[in-house]
Amino acid sequence: MTWIELGSRQRRFGAMAGLALLFCCSGGPLLAQTPVAVDTLADGSMEFIYPEDRGGLTIEEKIERLNQSLTNNPTDAQGWNDLGVLYTQLNQFPLARDAFIKAVQVEPEEGDYHRNLGLVFSRLDMFDLAASEFDAYRRFDTMGGIDYWRLIGGALAQAGQVDRAREEYQAGITALESPLGPEGLRLILALNRLEADAGNEQAVRDLLQKHAHAAKVFLDRAEDEDQEGYAEAKNLVHNRVTQMVDDGKLLEESDLLAEAADLYGEAYELDPDRDDLLPRLVDVHITAGDPLQARVVARLARDDHPDKAGTWIATGRVYEQGNRLDEAVTAYQKAFELDSSIEDLRVAIGNLLLRLGRDREAREFLREGINSADTKPEVVYNYAISLMRDDKYHAAIASLRGVVHDRPEMFQAWSALAQCLRRTKQYSAAVEPYRRALELNPEPKLAYNLGICAQRSKRYQEAISGYEQALAMDAGFVEARYNLSLTLMNSGQYMEAVASFDELLEIEPDSYRAYYSRGLSNYYLGRYDEALDSYDLAMDQKETVNLLNNIGLVYDKLGNKKEAAAWYKAANKLKGGK
Repeated sequence: MTWIELGSRQRRFGAMAGLALLFCCSGGPLLAQTPVAVDTLADGSMEFIYPEDRGGLTIEEKIERLNQSLTNNPTDAQGWNDLGVLYTQLNQFPLARDAFIKAVQVEPEEGDYHRNLGLVFSRLDMFDLAASEFDAYRRFDTMGGIDYWRLIGGALAQAGQVDRAREEYQAGITALESPLGPEGLRLILALNRLEADAGNEQAVRDLLQKHAHAAKVFLDRAEDEDQEGYAEAKNLVHNRVTQMVDDGKLLEESDLLAEAADLYGEAYELDPDRDDLLPRLVDVHITAGDPLQARVVARLARDDHPDKAGTWIATGRVYEQGNRLDEAVTAYQKAFELDSSIEDLRVAIGNLLLRLGRDREAREFLREGINSADTKPEVVYNYAISLMRDDKYHAAIASLRGVVHDRPEMFQAWSALAQCLRRTKQYSAAVEPYRRALELNPEPKLAYNLGICAQRSKRYQEAISGYEQALAMDAGFVEARYNLSLTLMNSGQYMEAVASFDELLEIEPDSYRAYYSRGLSNYYLGRYDEALDSYDLAMDQKETVNLLNNIGLVYDKLGNKKEAAAWYKAANKLKGGK
């Protein structure tokens, strides 16, 4: 029985060239084909082997003969199924649907006919009907419908029945995970996509974490990369390792270096062929002040992957950290010989050569790596980043301006340029690069930094807009809320400032700075009682000279000179005066 594959099912019936149609060489009548041999595969499925079709007919000619045959014998279920397959090859899905419906009507308990009909229903976006046919496929399929869960799950997801799709995927994974085979791997990836599309990040994380090691076992046992399921297992492991690397970076940023090292080590066990993991692990150990462990990891890299560029990058970093600069240069050059696409190695080598006083060699590396006519903007960007990491922000600006000119779509370059301008106190000039970076990659921190630069250059409305964008993306961004409130106050929008300070107090209760600044805004509005109320609440947090002076100013405005003098005196005393 012939099948069509609209997904990735690879069992049972061979290629389309083995279509189950038999034509006699003389051009005689069409007959339903019978397989001449059946091989049972390791997974229990079957591969039908058909005799070669010597008719030399086109698909259209085969369709014509089939239709003639079916006119004479409308109860030929196999013929209707074969006709549906041919129509599917021509992407004539309504005609294929009608043919498969005829096959199902003649033989309603033949599972493959239901499967083919379900696949065509899916192509026609008739997902509820597809799900119904896949359910029938599983009930009637003589070999258990191993791909049932994936097919019906996909149809249910497309029909908007996400919860049911999730249940079907999970049921299939449970049924097929001991041991995990190709179809089980496909189910995991399908569920992974469903959860990712639904925004269920924790579910994605849990799924990958649970099954990555089983996928690794599958890869270790695979005979070669062409084995069925290998690509799916590799994909699953890759997704998990990428997730672990991202988590490791966050741990590094949080100064949780031991935890980051453990995660990178586990990631390396999952994917030892990924040659960026050991260099990253070396970096963590160096940052953590553990050069001995960094050397151990670098040696492991040289033992396991002497032909990988990442191995020699890791080695170079160890040598560089130990101030063995000549050996570091040699290691980096080895890495560059292995993978010349790592263009920023030119810059790393050039910088080391400069430190060694080998100026002529350094100039050659830097000139070729940065100033050649065909230099990639990414290389220049990496060079600029290396300067930034050495706090050479002024030196990086010119290179980054060139990058954003050549690659205006590269938000990282706009962000780096803005950072350099901000670090060199060119606040007004930094506003536009932050704006461009924000347009390309809406992110609260970028909007916040735009606000800071605009605020410091007294471009208050742009600052307000930047802070409001940051809060629209992250309502709990405390510093954005505080700076927005201050900017409103500094620009004379005191009523709006009071309202913003009130919102700040909802996310930062018992905040001295919020109460103090709200009191100041009320003071400017002439709402002196409200100002005193805010100052009293600020006083509950701490006493400061400015706070005591401001309370005195309020009493001055209220005409209570005696009380005002008392507060001025208290402020002077707190300041250390007499």
